[in-house]
Amino acid sequence: MTTTTTQTGLVGFLCEVTDQPVSFDQCLACARKGAPDCPMVPAAIHAAIHSIRDPQYAQKMAEEAGAKIGFSVTELLNCPRQTRLKMEVPFYEKPSAFYRMNRGTGYHHLLSRYDGGICEKTLTWKFIFRGRSILLVGTPDLVELTPDGWFITDYKVTSKPPFGKKVTLCARCEGETYEGDDGLTCRECGAILRSKSEILREYRPPQARSSHIMQVNLYALLIEKNAEKLAAMVGKSKPEKFAGAEVVYFGEKSPVRCPVKLDRDAAMTFLKRSLAALIADDLPPVLSDVDELWRCDYCPVRTICEQIHGGPVGKTQ
Repeated sequence: MTTTTTQTGLVGFLCEVTDQPVSFDQCLACARKGAPDCPMVPAAIHAAIHSIRDPQYAQKMAEEAGAKIGFSVTELLNCPRQTRLKMEVPFYEKPSAFYRMNRGTGYHHLLSRYDGGICEKTLTWKFIFRGRSILLVGTPDLVELTPDGWFITDYKVTSKPPFGKKVTLCARCEGETYEGDDGLTCRECGAILRSKSEILREYRPPQARSSHIMQVNLYALLIEKNAEKLAAMVGKSKPEKFAGAEVVYFGEKSPVRCPVKLDRDAAMTFLKRSLAALIADDLPPVLSDVDELWRCDYCPVRTICEQIHGGPVGKTQ
């Protein structure tokens, strides 16, 4: 009897020119021959191939730690359906996606040389959830022990950092507003705002993106569980609190610093909800939150997801 094993995970690239699947070796060989109309050079293709993280990275760490299942913080933050599909089916991705990622990786490498704190230390937490032993894995960019407690900094390299803006608020309850069918409407109290006296204008400084806020909060859970070990690394006693956190966006002109509020209860709620979706017998449902549908436009398994779903997903659904 012959057993056929189907490879899962990222198995090759989608050609930048034809959109057809090719093996990693075929893509690199084509680039070395000149790759007509392709923007990728051989060195960039080579870097992309060698920057692909082992899809079993967290799972292997879990097995070494005696846990049944392993998940990274990044996997928890992704669409649960995407995370499951990437584990269960073969898929392809354009090398240009890795170009964008590796630009950030290169700058992260330079930032990791800073000696003012604990840089890129991989942390783990093993626990039981719904009868299963799970290992959570994460690597904060920078952890500092200040007189007021732990301070977490996460770096993001992007061409589109957050920016400050003026927002329109309801003068009655100071709730945010939107343009409804009947005019400017308060999201909080539902009032229709028709005069200047009913409107407040306020400047909002740049805000960290919601997924990045949750990423830092998940790191805080890992730091909490590894606090004694981290404190020993810097020769201090274990602190019992956090001083704060921030996400720093490295744009083209200058860094944009966004303070982040740490909320342990919110992080635990998110962790439990995400794990429940990821370990369920059934495939998680398609995204329905309008603020999350943008993810589908960047999903390498979107076509497979739509085939299983039986229709379009994302903003076109």
